[in-house]
Amino acid sequence: MVRISRGAYVDSGAWQQLGPREQHILVARTMSEQRRDPPVLSHLTAAAIHDLPVLEPWPKVVHTIVGKTAGGSSTKGIARHAIPLDDGDIVEVDGLRVTSLARTVIDLAATLPLLGAVAAADRALRVDRFGHRAPLVTIEQLRRRWEDMLPFRNHTRVLRALDLADGLSGSPLESVSRVNMCLIGVPKPVLQQSFSDGHGWIGDTDFWWEAFNLVGEADGAAKYLDPKLRNGKTADQVVLDEKMREDRLRALPKNLVRWRWAVGINPARLWKTLSGAGLPRGVAW
Repeated sequence: MVRISRGAYVDSGAWQQLGPREQHILVARTMSEQRRDPPVLSHLTAAAIHDLPVLEPWPKVVHTIVGKTAGGSSTKGIARHAIPLDDGDIVEVDGLRVTSLARTVIDLAATLPLLGAVAAADRALRVDRFGHRAPLVTIEQLRRRWEDMLPFRNHTRVLRALDLADGLSGSPLESVSRVNMCLIGVPKPVLQQSFSDGHGWIGDTDFWWEAFNLVGEADGAAKYLDPKLRNGKTADQVVLDEKMREDRLRALPKNLVRWRWAVGINPARLWKTLSGAGLPRGVAW
């Protein structure tokens, strides 16, 4: 058995089969169910429940909001945030009291570095370009909630993250790459530009700079390794399909540059990669 909180244990085999996000949610659920008055789960814990990406490892403590007048003293395993909380900011998800998606995005943007804040906001705003579902939250809703909360600590940091957020971003790697593009000052790209050839639709690209005839692709490992993202294909088939897609793009003809996580998250390495593909520097977004 594995002790996950005071007086709570879980079978070690079942625990090890859970991913880090699911482990954090289980700890939060156990802590919440142990209390007569369940807390409002917030910040990184709310991000886990809303399935927002977190760039750092999931925290060892459960985050809660206790309200401005309650005091924010934290105890072992629990981080208490003494900040104002409206009733409209509280929702129930799978039996847990948690901050709403909009409030969670704002709380994360107020406390996380810019890369992590934008990655979370991008996921919350994600647009289904095929029209199968509406976005979970809109940028207008986020800005309205930001205005209603004013003044609050780090509100300018939050606004900066909202200004950079874009629901067309397809992954955390695309999000951090785009933020670093802004920071190093390369031209702003078009996201999810669609391309076709004589055989039909090729696909939507991560980044497109028309003035430089350049396509940028941020290659995460998940689309090759995660079965849920392969749509029933083997990893070898995904690699082959990606190679054929790249060949068709180059034949249009389009220039193409690719990078992985270690480059996208590092401004210096990303600048070296993009400058080598012909992009200039010194452009303000």
